[in-house]
Amino acid sequence: MGKTKKYLIYALGYLGIAILTQTVVKWYQYFYAPPEVNQYGLQVLIPIGFVGVAMIVARLVDGIADPLVAYFSDKSKHPLGRRIPFILYGVGPLVVTFILLWFPPVAGQSIINLVYLAVLLSLFFTFFTVVVTPYLALIGELTETREERIRVTTFQGIAQILGVMVAEAGSGVIINAYNFKVMGIVLGLIALVTIALTPIFIREEKRELATPATLSMWKSMGRTLRNTNFRCLLISYVTVWFGINTLTITMPYKTEVLMGRTADYSGFLIAAAFVVALLFSPVIPYLHKRASKGRILFFTSISFGGILILTGLFGTIISDGVAAVIVGLAGIPLAIIFVVPNAMVVDIAQGDAIANGENRAAMFFGIQGLIIKLVIGVSSLYTPLLFGAFGYSTARPLGIQLAGPIAGLLIMVGALVLLKYNLDEGALEKHEQENRKLV
Repeated sequence: MGKTKKYLIYALGYLGIAILTQTVVKWYQYFYAPPEVNQYGLQVLIPIGFVGVAMIVARLVDGIADPLVAYFSDKSKHPLGRRIPFILYGVGPLVVTFILLWFPPVAGQSIINLVYLAVLLSLFFTFFTVVVTPYLALIGELTETREERIRVTTFQGIAQILGVMVAEAGSGVIINAYNFKVMGIVLGLIALVTIALTPIFIREEKRELATPATLSMWKSMGRTLRNTNFRCLLISYVTVWFGINTLTITMPYKTEVLMGRTADYSGFLIAAAFVVALLFSPVIPYLHKRASKGRILFFTSISFGGILILTGLFGTIISDGVAAVIVGLAGIPLAIIFVVPNAMVVDIAQGDAIANGENRAAMFFGIQGLIIKLVIGVSSLYTPLLFGAFGYSTARPLGIQLAGPIAGLLIMVGALVLLKYNLDEGALEKHEQENRKLV
């Protein structure tokens, strides 16, 4: 199988991964705690205040799963490899738990539904980690050069954007035509097929850099967090995700309160940003020929931070038309954010493997996933607190106006840390090539 075909098959897995996560995030709260009057005729299954409890329980369980899955993947000596078996055996339970989310046991409000949702979300996010952490760690075992690495993550970024679009638009179309149960089955099966392509068609190469890890879990986590370049990337990356989540949460308020539009107008603006991201993604490999990944991410973070700062002026000195252009332009940094950091994690893990003689890529992705999930949780608390303190109404809009600029400034501070990122990509690639000649 040619490399391009192999990379495309592998990257398609991210289409299914994005469909599953985006659909859950978009609909789970609405489905279990819908408005009293809603177009789908849904009944409240759980009081709105308790839906968040189920998600908190699930995220706590998921947080425990991240380092555990990473540890066992790095140490695995399975005949099929260290990554493929997790994807192969995890994708079925992942899709089943996704589908079961839309089949609550009781028709009306019940504590049984609350327990059911907490258990299903916990299982969903656990199996998500079982699949995704080894899946991402596989990048380093499929690629040999930094150009190949950025190619693969670019294909992944495009697949992720398409998956988000399918979840955002396709889920609503299916629900309108049928119901939530059919939506869960259809999107679940699409995800199953795209993710299963990797264990069916991709084979792990047995290379020196794929030596299984021997460290204990705690020592592996400690060594990962002591890696200076990884800390630089992580600090910057978490501020970026804080900004992304802030933008996602606050856009309906910005369009309705600041711009005088309906809340669903924000969906069109976000969709425009993803279209721009999709169109820009093929340019990223060419950027990488001119600059290192660290530099690309640095300037991307600065520009994204600037865009978030400008969102605080929507509805005042920035007109609706200009605001739409600004949100659309956010698609450019978003495209890079979906591509470059994953390639950087692989670089860092490969450098660590060269220095220490064993590849622990899954642990790097596991720690990154754990921290990102914690930050997303914090950002979900940040906006309500800000709105409560400074207001989020037409009469008191300051909370909405401050959300973007605060997140934007935080991203810029995080970007400054990237100036200390000093991984030599050229030297890393040369060392890897020399090792392969000896294998």
